[in-house]
Amino acid sequence: MPRIANDPSLEECPPYEAQQWDFVRQAIIAAHQGPQPLTPEEAVQQLKEVWARDHDIRMAAWNAQQEQERAEIEEQERLTQEEQEARRAQREREVEEQRREAEKKRPKLNTFDPNRSVGRSIKPRPAQYALNKINALEYVELDYFTARGCDEAAADANQSLSQDTFGFAQVDGSFAIRPLAAQRASKNIRRDDDLSWEEMLQAKNNMLRFMSDSKVWPDAHAEALTGFFLALELHSRAQQPNGRQALLLYQSKVRREWFTALKSEEGFNIEIIEEELLRSYAETVDNQIRDRLIDEVRISHTICRNSANLITLYLSPPRPTDF
Repeated sequence: MPRIANDPSLEECPPYEAQQWDFVRQAIIAAHQGPQPLTPEEAVQQLKEVWARDHDIRMAAWNAQQEQERAEIEEQERLTQEEQEARRAQREREVEEQRREAEKKRPKLNTFDPNRSVGRSIKPRPAQYALNKINALEYVELDYFTARGCDEAAADANQSLSQDTFGFAQVDGSFAIRPLAAQRASKNIRRDDDLSWEEMLQAKNNMLRFMSDSKVWPDAHAEALTGFFLALELHSRAQQPNGRQALLLYQSKVRREWFTALKSEEGFNIEIIEEELLRSYAETVDNQIRDRLIDEVRISHTICRNSANLITLYLSPPRPTDF
């Protein structure tokens, strides 16, 4: 239906009794059929009644159009308001997400017990690199957990450069920024078989403690390592000549092999001491010590021979000079 442009309520009934409407009145009077002729006044009245009925129809259409337009405006306002509310809610969600992300990145400090002091001693702490290896369930050298290794870590931690310099580290398939000190292996760390027996015992206790504190090691694996070190400590070969060196070499080789085997799903029970393998390492240690002693004797003989030659030369009388 075409839109009604003008408000019918502003219209007025035409003056049908006026002279300009005479031809219309005459046409109505002429067309009238009935026992009595139609008077001019009655013709005017009929014209006004027809106009009134038509006006009422147009007023109803106008009111319906107005009501529809009001409904459309209200619907548009509702949609606009809903869109504005949706945008506002989206902005609030984005702001809240940004706040949560910023909260995650903000440095945090745990609470403390106001009634607890530092204690009578401070436990030695290895380098963050070694702790990351522990938390990643990976192999790490025992020297990081010796007193020497912990002292080096403490000295390195006191240097701001090592803590303020960052690098990229791959974590779970993605990259993260971490302090270089936490990713860098120490250049001064010794191999496990280069440690003394006492250093090995001290370091393994320290390492096992940090493994327990990490809360990530499966109980079976932690217990197996604990049993492994205990079996070495109580092994009868520890009381034999060069036996401790053999056990140190066995520990160094077997513990590293255990981690490699676990990654390839060929894990074995590290607590079981393979005596044949230990015997071969004992022979290796004996041969190394024998070769070292031979070298030391050879060097000693060389030094003695050279010293004797120098003494002889010094004590010999001068030879006459030929003129």
